[in-house]
Amino acid sequence: MTIEYLTLYQAYRQAALNTPDETAIYYYNNKISFSKLLDQIDEMASILQNMYRIEKGDVVLVSLPNIPQTIILFYAINKIGAISNMVHPNSPFEVIQKYYDDANCKMAFLFDMRVYKELKSYMDFRGTVVLCGAGSFLTLRDKRHYAFANRRMSRELKATHRFLGYRKLKSNGLISKEVEIGQDETSVLLHSASTTGISKTICLGAKSFNFTASRIPEIMCMYPEDFIGKSLISVLPSFHGFGLCMTMHAPLVNSFGIIMIPKFSSKMVVKMMNKYKNVICICGVPNIFKALINDQKFYNNRHLKTLRSCFSGGDTLSMIVKENFDTAMIRKNSKCRLFEGYGLTEALSVCCVNTHRRHKYGSIGYPISGVSFKILDENNVELEPGKIGEISIKSENSMLGYFNDEEATKATYVDGYLKTGDLGYMDEDGFLYFTARKKRVIKVNGVAVFPHEIESVILGLSGVQGVCVVQIPDEKTVNAAKAFVVSNNKDPERIKNECRKKLISWAIPREIEFVKSLPQTRYHKTDYRKMQELENERRKA
Repeated sequence: MTIEYLTLYQAYRQAALNTPDETAIYYYNNKISFSKLLDQIDEMASILQNMYRIEKGDVVLVSLPNIPQTIILFYAINKIGAISNMVHPNSPFEVIQKYYDDANCKMAFLFDMRVYKELKSYMDFRGTVVLCGAGSFLTLRDKRHYAFANRRMSRELKATHRFLGYRKLKSNGLISKEVEIGQDETSVLLHSASTTGISKTICLGAKSFNFTASRIPEIMCMYPEDFIGKSLISVLPSFHGFGLCMTMHAPLVNSFGIIMIPKFSSKMVVKMMNKYKNVICICGVPNIFKALINDQKFYNNRHLKTLRSCFSGGDTLSMIVKENFDTAMIRKNSKCRLFEGYGLTEALSVCCVNTHRRHKYGSIGYPISGVSFKILDENNVELEPGKIGEISIKSENSMLGYFNDEEATKATYVDGYLKTGDLGYMDEDGFLYFTARKKRVIKVNGVAVFPHEIESVILGLSGVQGVCVVQIPDEKTVNAAKAFVVSNNKDPERIKNECRKKLISWAIPREIEFVKSLPQTRYHKTDYRKMQELENERRKA
């Protein structure tokens, strides 16, 4: 049965019933079968529904790295008709509390290590917190090592008597009742840049995820039965549309196992490839592939021959990285190539992509089936091939809208086409090319960082009269943020400490420069474009 009109839970259950004994999750030295994972999902759904009275339409916040609990909660919440609010696991306390309050969440599942870092603040958290650890699904031997290494943290968290523990939750034998969610009802909340560069909460239905997931055979250029017994390395985070859909949901509903790595390292990728010997795909941001190809143990790995396709997204892929990666594959007689694709959270994860069947050097790909593109000028008139304008998308994987913002949702669409806020062009053959961002957003290691949010935090400090945040190059993260600040108090650490409290780690300015004034537009607003141009000239970027 086609998955496009199923719920997220139903799509996974169908895969689990088709291949119950195959491995769904590879987690370090442990393997969890599709049927066992389904049992864990059903048990968690019962706990949420019967023990904590989570009902249809209720929102549950999930802020976890790539650990099995993330997947279990994602499907369990969907089974009972509730909504998953997926949040960056490295978000500071104030961000978590804001997302919890804004969506009127009923519970929060948080990573124990992150809570421990701000334990004093979390003692005053307004809401029910369940702590999840990376050690819960390890083998017995690994679990002992993990428990010993983190014994102090565990002891101090337990001593608070403030939090629930994931491993302590029991269903008491009660069975959960599946609750249907309509195609026009929200299943998932993700947080990303809007098409104007303003941070928004994006409402997505099951159809958005399942539409993209159903295109996996097309994207991978494989038959559905060829996925069984194979695996994909999942290092992209669950709060990111690309990670949640393409490296978690899409593989699983195609009976395709995922190797979950909570924190990326090329060493761990190589270790998992050597251990399981069935990896046919890696998805990541450009920096992941740069790190892999610079690791001699990956470059010389005998299992490169097993790889089928690798996909880069989240930011522009350097052609040097692609060429080096592809050269390594050719050298190992591997058919794998590194392909670039394009998508955004509002049109979930992948809308066009280069594949083995269709690819063009320098392009961001060819539209997947069921997706159409237009390039629009400033007056929303469609441009001919070769002309640069705003990339606009029409697809079944489009969002339901921005959370509690009907006006912004309407402004995003023109004749059913979603305006992306990105500039590019289409060639005569229908391939897309990205040229620049129209929206004001900085991609730091593939994560969207919003200059206006950084500016708001800094402006809240006493003595600050003005601030402008621009993008600068960075060796480790490709891009980073730099803040120009007009202030009587010229203490950069004061500014960075305030940003650490209220922003994700990627948004903390890498550089802070104090200036006497900032250029103004004729409307008396800070001319951030001028500041960006000046910084680019200084760096010869």
